[in-house]
Amino acid sequence: MDMDIHQLPLLDITLHGGSYQSSGFGGGSISYAGANDRTRVGFDKGRRRERDQVSIYSSNDPLGFDRSRGPRASKLKGKNTTEQLSSSGKSEGNSASSGVQLDLYNMPDFVTDYENAKFFIIKSFSEDNVHKSIKYSIWASTPHGNKKIDAAYREAKEKEGNCPVFLLFSVNASGQFCGVAEMVGPVDFEKDADYWQQDRWNGQFPVQWHIIKDVPNSRFRHMLLENNDNKPVTHSRDSQEVKLEQGIEMLKIFKDYDAPTSIIDDFEFYDQSERASKERKAKQQPSLKVDGPGLLADDTINQMSDSFVQSLQLDDV
Repeated sequence: MDMDIHQLPLLDITLHGGSYQSSGFGGGSISYAGANDRTRVGFDKGRRRERDQVSIYSSNDPLGFDRSRGPRASKLKGKNTTEQLSSSGKSEGNSASSGVQLDLYNMPDFVTDYENAKFFIIKSFSEDNVHKSIKYSIWASTPHGNKKIDAAYREAKEKEGNCPVFLLFSVNASGQFCGVAEMVGPVDFEKDADYWQQDRWNGQFPVQWHIIKDVPNSRFRHMLLENNDNKPVTHSRDSQEVKLEQGIEMLKIFKDYDAPTSIIDDFEFYDQSERASKERKAKQQPSLKVDGPGLLADDTINQMSDSFVQSLQLDDV
């Protein structure tokens, strides 16, 4: 099939000034617009963004779940996360049925006071990748985010005494933060992982998760960041640095908040999703098919087009 690139429909991409940039999966907010039909995929400003919007990925999710908050968002939980962590584990080793070592997180002796520490907001496009981070103890940001966080980690290691680098995780459009991890090694820019929903993240670095619980944005919204035009910390982009005093306050809020839910509730769901994704990728491994001399098959062109759209991201807004 001959194809003239000039006959392809134009993709009108509108970048929103109030949009988020995400790491681990997905880039900045984008909108698709036709000549007369302005059908937008993006985030509204203010609190409506937290209340009404769902992740872009959820619109393509055949299972119908909101991948920004997982299936637990539609369920009423009778127990808080602390109770679930203690009651859902097996008698031996205190492990969840999905293999999560529950006694490693939300520890009552978690330290929140530091003379030196660094804090960064991490924005993920989908909870799928937070699940992978917890499961495999790694993370990957955008190229810009990786360089920024790696530089901070190396600077922290040069300081006298202890200077941990904490990552405060949130998923775009979820209206909440979902946990705290610590960066425990530099970014390996040559090593890639195949865990993510999209094969687009270069480099990775090891992390240790300390707190896993859903904490609503309302608990943090009073905190304004001077190094981000005095915007609330809840309106941060990926790899936004949080100063020491406010970072410590966020750690204390995370530790003290009595959360009714956490991503642990949906771990088996994401495990199943991961297995399905691996099977799907395995079926797509055959080499590119060619229709006629030098012409790619239609389905191959479609896959390439999808990859192009998925590769759009904002490294710095």
